[in-house]
Amino acid sequence: MDTASANDETILGNDSLLGRDRPVAVITGASSGLGEEYAWQLAAAGYDLLLVARRETVLQKLQAAIEATYGIRSEPFRCNLAIPSDLARLEERIARIAALEFMVNNAGFGFDSAFPNVDIEQQCTMVQVHCIATLRLSQAALRIMCARRKGYLINVSSIAAMTFGTSVAQYCATKAYVLSLSRSLWGDAKPYGVNVQALCPGFVHTGFHATETMKGFDKSKMPGFLWLTSRYVVRKSLAAVRKKNCRDVSIPSLRYKLLALLFRMPFSSILIRALYAKRDAARKSETPLAPEQTV
Repeated sequence: MDTASANDETILGNDSLLGRDRPVAVITGASSGLGEEYAWQLAAAGYDLLLVARRETVLQKLQAAIEATYGIRSEPFRCNLAIPSDLARLEERIARIAALEFMVNNAGFGFDSAFPNVDIEQQCTMVQVHCIATLRLSQAALRIMCARRKGYLINVSSIAAMTFGTSVAQYCATKAYVLSLSRSLWGDAKPYGVNVQALCPGFVHTGFHATETMKGFDKSKMPGFLWLTSRYVVRKSLAAVRKKNCRDVSIPSLRYKLLALLFRMPFSSILIRALYAKRDAARKSETPLAPEQTV
């Protein structure tokens, strides 16, 4: 065996193991929050896992814990979806998973700051992660699933996709793209026996609001009844997508279903602006940042 062949065998070694005895689930943003919860619940359901995130050490710890608990195989895949070459590597890896049955596009981030004060490169990075990565990975997964005539694609959107808000302009816009794309993919994939879901949760207890880019968000000011647990959200999502007559959108909990209904009412803009009025008033006293000061 020549050196190139030996290296190829080493690189592709996991391919011969992942999915050999079980179907495979791919999860982006798997190192924490909803992504980690999807990993645990899908492992409990008997899936091998491709765990995708930027923090390889965290993924390796999750891999060890899940394998020790459920005896499935998993593979950590370090990937920054904001980097096109990393995204291409992941697409290539997915294309080699013949037993792919579940794809969860969960990776994402937010920032809580007025639009003019956020660096334009960060805005573009959000488009890359939320929109471009979701688009490319959805197609990579659906090509396999539709050929097998079996599979489930979950794209994590947000209740924010159905509305607008100050300081979250780009987040609402990109999540609206994910929602619209997923609803259309639902129709494209249905004839092949593949279910597609746009998951639209509200506030969830994860590390999402504790990141540096969300430092302006005061979690304590949000009513407690609006918060959901990641375990609840993922359980509802998986139960919904597995139904024979799977709907294109899943909104966990009655409170957010009612809120989504309100957002579609003619007076919704008045309600939303009222909700943001206090924050908007506080920001009137802020001095807009100079171009070189954007976060």
